[in-house]
Amino acid sequence: MIDDMRTFWAVLGIAVAGAGLLDVFLTALNYDESGFLATRLCRFQWCCLRGVTRHLPRRLRPAALRQVIGLNIVLCMIVWLGTVMAGFGLVYYSQMYGTNFEYSGNHLGGGLFDAMYFSAAQLATVGTSQISPETDVLRAISILETLTGVGLVTLILTFLIGVYQVIRDLRSLSSNFINAGPEFDSPIASLSRYFFRGDPVCLDNHLRAISDSFWSYADGIRQHHLAYYFQSGRNQFSLPYVLHMLGRWLAALRWGLPPGHPATLQPLLIQLCAQFEQFAVYLHRQLRLSDTPAPAAASFEIFSAAYGDDDKIPDLWLGRFLSLNREMSALARPNFVANPQDVYERYQQWLPFAHRAEQLTIAVSQDLDYQPD
Repeated sequence: MIDDMRTFWAVLGIAVAGAGLLDVFLTALNYDESGFLATRLCRFQWCCLRGVTRHLPRRLRPAALRQVIGLNIVLCMIVWLGTVMAGFGLVYYSQMYGTNFEYSGNHLGGGLFDAMYFSAAQLATVGTSQISPETDVLRAISILETLTGVGLVTLILTFLIGVYQVIRDLRSLSSNFINAGPEFDSPIASLSRYFFRGDPVCLDNHLRAISDSFWSYADGIRQHHLAYYFQSGRNQFSLPYVLHMLGRWLAALRWGLPPGHPATLQPLLIQLCAQFEQFAVYLHRQLRLSDTPAPAAASFEIFSAAYGDDDKIPDLWLGRFLSLNREMSALARPNFVANPQDVYERYQQWLPFAHRAEQLTIAVSQDLDYQPD
């Protein structure tokens, strides 16, 4: 019976340590961050923090939400270090009988706490002289734990660097849309800087900067999804703000202007739309969102009536498109008269993309509890 219990503690210790090491390996080094322990606990911790902060005064909420990344990182470290320490400690505990260990400290005699104390000392690489293994197998295990501690710290540092690199990419991406005017969340206002007398100016370079930053952020968040929960406490430095601005930028440039306009011919425009769609698919899968079908496009008769009279717009999405079309026409100053049939075709192509982009922005805003001032 005693031997069976010793075997049980040893097997349990190996399983616990192995689970912790496997989780940190999959989280820190795997491309799609397929960890199964720490990241799920971080998600649970975020949900708890979000529930608590909703009861705080509005002026205090940003300060509380800014702590989410720090708390998640601390939780990851506790989980990884704790599981490895506990796992090795249970293995030591299973062997604390007879003359396997020598005890020189007061009140040390082979209990569970003594095993955990010895395991923590070995994992920290400092060791302890109060408990000494007396067999070659136990000495080898203690050396293995010391080496594991060095590797574990390296993996944790790699993970931390990766998470904060993704946050820096988000900052870089957000800076591409910042508007100095009073309407900080107006995509057309921020886009107007890149048009002069109807022609795009340096728009290709700006789209390239956005593409590079967006690709870096989207690719980084796949490996370090923990960065998704980042809260800066500032309206213009957040994922919902980026999704709102980028989605409407792309829709305005691709479908808000007549075909053949120089702005619609930017080589990176279609690539950015594809990147946005791929990122939307990733977030839908991560957040387990249900796909809401886009509303049906208004008939050409309804469109024609609304196109000529702003007071006759019965459809919300049709009204948004016509408003976008007017703003972009005023911004780009096309030198030719738009054909209503061409505008209607652009409306039909714009509607699925715009609906999906807005649904994604709303879902992420609700999940991150984003409430701009």
